[in-house]
Amino acid sequence: MADDVVSDIAPSLSFLRAPTSAPGSLPLAVAEIDSADTFDAVSTDAGDLVASGRAAKFLIDRRDPSALSPRFVNGNFLRDGVVPDEAKFHYPFGRVTFRIPESLDMFNAVTYFTLDKRYIAGTLRTYHLDGSQDPVYGLQFYPQDLIRERAVVEAVGAIKTRVGIGGARFAFVPTASQQTTAMVTGELAALGIEVLPIDRILGAIQYLPLNLGEAWGYLRVFPSDNNALTPSDIPVFDELPLDLSVVAGVLTRAVQDTNSHVNLKSKERRTPNAVLRNAGPDNPRLAPFADQPVHLVVGRDDFTLDRTTPEIIAAKLAERMGRPLIRLEWLPETELRSYDEIAAGTTREARGSAARYGSKAANLGFLAHRGVLGRVADVGSPSAERGYELVPRGFAVPLQAYRDFIEHPPNADVRSMIEAFVAAEQTGELSPQQRTERVDDIRSAIMAASFPPGALERVRSKLDEVLPDVEKVKVRSSANAEDIPDFDGAGLHDSYSANTTKRDRPMGPCLVEEDDADDGDVKRKVKPKSVGCAIKGVYASLWNKRAVEERSFARIDQDSVAMGLAIVPAYDAESDVAANAVVVTRVLNTDGVYGYSVSAQQGNNLVTNPNPGTYSEITIAAFISDDEPTSLTVTRFAKPTADAPERTEPVLPSERMLELVDLAKQVERAYCRATPGYYPDCDFAPAANDKDTALDLEVKVLEDGHLVYKQVREFGGR
Repeated sequence: MADDVVSDIAPSLSFLRAPTSAPGSLPLAVAEIDSADTFDAVSTDAGDLVASGRAAKFLIDRRDPSALSPRFVNGNFLRDGVVPDEAKFHYPFGRVTFRIPESLDMFNAVTYFTLDKRYIAGTLRTYHLDGSQDPVYGLQFYPQDLIRERAVVEAVGAIKTRVGIGGARFAFVPTASQQTTAMVTGELAALGIEVLPIDRILGAIQYLPLNLGEAWGYLRVFPSDNNALTPSDIPVFDELPLDLSVVAGVLTRAVQDTNSHVNLKSKERRTPNAVLRNAGPDNPRLAPFADQPVHLVVGRDDFTLDRTTPEIIAAKLAERMGRPLIRLEWLPETELRSYDEIAAGTTREARGSAARYGSKAANLGFLAHRGVLGRVADVGSPSAERGYELVPRGFAVPLQAYRDFIEHPPNADVRSMIEAFVAAEQTGELSPQQRTERVDDIRSAIMAASFPPGALERVRSKLDEVLPDVEKVKVRSSANAEDIPDFDGAGLHDSYSANTTKRDRPMGPCLVEEDDADDGDVKRKVKPKSVGCAIKGVYASLWNKRAVEERSFARIDQDSVAMGLAIVPAYDAESDVAANAVVVTRVLNTDGVYGYSVSAQQGNNLVTNPNPGTYSEITIAAFISDDEPTSLTVTRFAKPTADAPERTEPVLPSERMLELVDLAKQVERAYCRATPGYYPDCDFAPAANDKDTALDLEVKVLEDGHLVYKQVREFGGR
C-alpha cells in the first residue's frame, strides 16, 4: 500500500512501546481537530497528486461498525528527536493506537481492497481553490481504495464530526474512478460535504508548482521573441512554446503538459517551473519586476520574487557554466544492423550497442528482445500473446556514418564551419542571434553536402533487406547526446518521413520546409522526400539552436557529438493513428504516490510536442504490487484541438490504459536487469518511488487496436 510500505517493521516490534513526547506537545493519536492551529500542528506538507497544501492522515477502527473509533495521526510526533514510522504510516499507527493484530498484508486486504472494511485509512488535506485564502478541507483515500457510495458517507461523516474548524468548507475528493458517490450525493450534501474530483481541484488552483527550485535571472513577461531568450532569463508565458531555449526558470498562465519534452527537460536540468493562472503583464506580483534582475523561488505553496543584481545573476550562471566539459565517448562501427540483430544477444548487450548506434536505436533493439516485448515468433512474449509486433521492424545506422559524412573530403566546408562554431560556442561569448545565424548556416551546408561513396547505397540495401516493399519510412535521430544519464535530449532533434521510391537529386541541395498538414508527428518535412534528404535532415538537426544550447548548458563537449539513425516504417502504414501515449514510470511531482504517470492524446496530436492550444490527458496509475489492483485517476482531461472544448471522458478505455501500464512494468523490470545500478530490487522497481531515474516510453495506438512502441529512454527528473 502506498503509505504502508514499511521496510523491516522492527523484528522486535519496538514501535509498540508507549509513545512519549515532550511536555505540552500533542500525542501521536489525536481524537479531534478543534481548530486550524491544531490541524497545522498535526499535518505535514502534502505529498500526493497536488504538490501544495498540508495533509493529516486518519485511521478509523471499524471492527465494531456501531461504534466507529477515528483517530488522526500526528505527523510531527517525535520520539528521541525523530519522527517514527507510526507517525508516518497507517499500519504502524494502527498497531500502536488500536493494537490491531493483523499482518501488513492482511491489514491492506481488510482496509483497502474490500467494501466490508475492518479499518478505514485516509487523509484530510487542504486545497486553496480559485485564489481563496481559506482552504477547502478535502477528505480522501488512497487511489487503490475500493471505498464508494455508503462507505464514503460513513467514513467522511465520522471524520467531519471530529473536526471543529469554524466555517470550514469540506469536500470528498475521489482519487480514482471506482470511488463513486452517485447514489449518495444528497446524504453528503446534508453533511455539508461537496464532491470535488481531482481534475476540478487542479483546474481551480491558481498556482501549480511543477518543478521546485530557485533561479536568478531577468524576468521577461510574455516575451515577444522566444529566440532571444538566454540562460539568464526567466520568461513568463501565456502558453509554453513547443521549442524553448535554455532559460533559468519558467512561469506559464496555461496548464502545461507534464509529459511534454519542455517540462521533462525542466525537471531534468533542475530549472524551476510553475503554472500561475493569472500570470500576465498586469499581474501585480510580476509587473514591478518586468525586465528586472530577480531571484525566483518556486515553492510548494507559492512562489516568491525578490530583486537581485546583474552581478549575482552572472555569478550564478558562471557557477553552472564553469564545470568541466563532458566528452562523450562512442565506438566506431560500419555495419548497419536491424533491431532483431541488435536483440540477438542479451538485453544488456542490446543496451550496450548504444555506444555504436546511439540510445534510441539500441533501445528499439532492447524492446524487440525476446525477454522484453519480443516478436510474434518468440513464444510467450507480449508480442506473441497479442499476435502482432509491438516494436516496429527496422534498422540502425551507426554513429560512425555521420562522422564519415562530415569528414568526407568534398564536405570540408561543413567540417570547418562546425569546428569554428564549436570553438566559438565554448567561449560562451556568442549572442543568441549569432548562435542562430551560425547553426542555420551549418544546417544549410549539411543539406547541400554529399554522401561518401556507397553510404546511401548501403542504407537502401538494408531497407530492401529489412523493410522490403515498404514505401513510407521514418528516419529518426539516435544521437550519442540523447538518452544518456542526466541528459535525455528529448525533442532536441528532428525526425523526417521519406518515400523509398523517390530518388535523390543528383545535384542540388535538399530543403527543409514547414509542414502545414498538421499531422501531429512531423513538424517539418524534407524536399524531395527521399531517404537521402531525410538522413541529411536528421544529421542537420544535431545542430539545432536548442540542441546546441541544451548541450552547452549540460557542459557536453560539442566536438564529441555524433548522430546515429533509427529507421522504421511509417507508424500509420497499417492503420491510422487513434491516439498517442507517454508512460513515465514514476508519478511526477510527488514522492507520496506509488505508480506511473500516463499521458494520452486523441488522434495524431503528440503528447511530447502538442499543437498550440491543445493539451493531453493526464492519468495517475497507482499500484504497489502485481497482486493488487491498479487504480486510474484522471487529473486532467485532454483538449485534442484548439477550437474544441476539453473532453469529458478518457481518451482510451481503462482496459487499454491498464495494458500500457502492465507492458511498461515488464519493460522496466527488464531494463533494470540489463542496466547495472538502475534499482537494487528489479522486481519492485516499477512501484519504487525512491529510484534515481525512471523510464519514459512513447507509444502510438492505432485504429486497428495495435500498439506501436516508438522508444524508451531513461529519465532523471521527478
